[in-house]
Amino acid sequence: MSVSLLAIKFILLITVSIPLLTWLRGAWRQIVFLGLNLFFVFFVLGTVSSLAILGFCVIGYGLCVLHRAKPDFPVSYSILILVALFIYMRGYEILEFVVPESLLLTWLRTIGLSFVLFKMIHVLVDLKGGMIRDINFLTHLNYCTNFTTFMMGPIQRFQDYYDQWSGVKEAIPATFEAHLDAMLRILVGYVKAYILGAMLADVALQSNTDVTQLEFTELVIQLYAFYFFLYLNFSGYCDIVIGAGSLFGVRPPENFNMPFIAQNISDFWLRQHRSLTLWLTDYVFTPAYKWALTQKSLAQFPLLAGNMAIILTMLVSGIWHGTTIGFLFFGLVHGFYFVVYRTWDQLLVNRFGRKRVKQIRKAWPSRIFGIFLTFHAAAFAFLFFQLDTTNLLILLDEVFSS
Repeated sequence: MSVSLLAIKFILLITVSIPLLTWLRGAWRQIVFLGLNLFFVFFVLGTVSSLAILGFCVIGYGLCVLHRAKPDFPVSYSILILVALFIYMRGYEILEFVVPESLLLTWLRTIGLSFVLFKMIHVLVDLKGGMIRDINFLTHLNYCTNFTTFMMGPIQRFQDYYDQWSGVKEAIPATFEAHLDAMLRILVGYVKAYILGAMLADVALQSNTDVTQLEFTELVIQLYAFYFFLYLNFSGYCDIVIGAGSLFGVRPPENFNMPFIAQNISDFWLRQHRSLTLWLTDYVFTPAYKWALTQKSLAQFPLLAGNMAIILTMLVSGIWHGTTIGFLFFGLVHGFYFVVYRTWDQLLVNRFGRKRVKQIRKAWPSRIFGIFLTFHAAAFAFLFFQLDTTNLLILLDEVFSS
């Protein structure tokens, strides 16, 4: 976790936010929320990086204004502008080969930028498609910098955010029990992230580990410890912000649902970082799959078209997660998992029929085997997620030279 949620400033932020945002109404509520969000952003990033990310948000809103003024302007152009700016600000390794070192500004590299990018792309696409009617600057800025989802998500859709903010939909029922549950969830999140997760931190695989020097048993222990550490850390964070958001009226979406019992890779991605999976499905996989089916060479092969779209989706997921080559491999590995799973699934359906396949998968031996295989496959992929470029290249060199 980049910033400790145990920091007194963050705890005070939550404590102050709940009564203020519960009692205030109208423009004052919006202004106070902006003040709280900006306090958090400047607290986390510092002045220079905060101004950089706020500038990024302003550009995103400017593109929304442009699309309202010129509806025929292609939304793909706006997305390309945001993505190009995002890649430059994040400082992806590939830029070292195409951009002079003097032009690579390290102070632009901030946490939260990935989530802000996906929020702004979502707003642009839905604004263009008429699913969002309008959005003013203050609302856009508060949505992008909402302190409960700024640092590590979850990715909340604007419609859900705005419906709760405007009172169309309740964040939680107005009962004592619901509010007590929200406070208990915050406590559970702190236990996950700062007690259970902390117990695994020293055992978990480190980014600078030369895995070629480890015994197989050591590698397995460290890798699986990292898998559990990452889950406890990230899901604990989500518990804290979901509980806090619920109490002041804007509850972020659920992001985890026991990923360790996923029975296949598709089930895994609907349980692990669910909000990202749904975003990728709507804004990467579905458009890519539809486009592929319009091509004469692919229209007759929907399985191939779907597999190509899922590989692209997983590549986007990997690159979005981080700037090094390891994240590219992380996406490729998961894309490979999906291709194997989808192809095998189609072969089974062709052989036995969809109804029979569903019955087979409901049987306990099939479920246990699916959980076992998915758990180990997901854990292995985190090897590429965690290792830095130097140690990943050492590993790949060892594998391909042996």
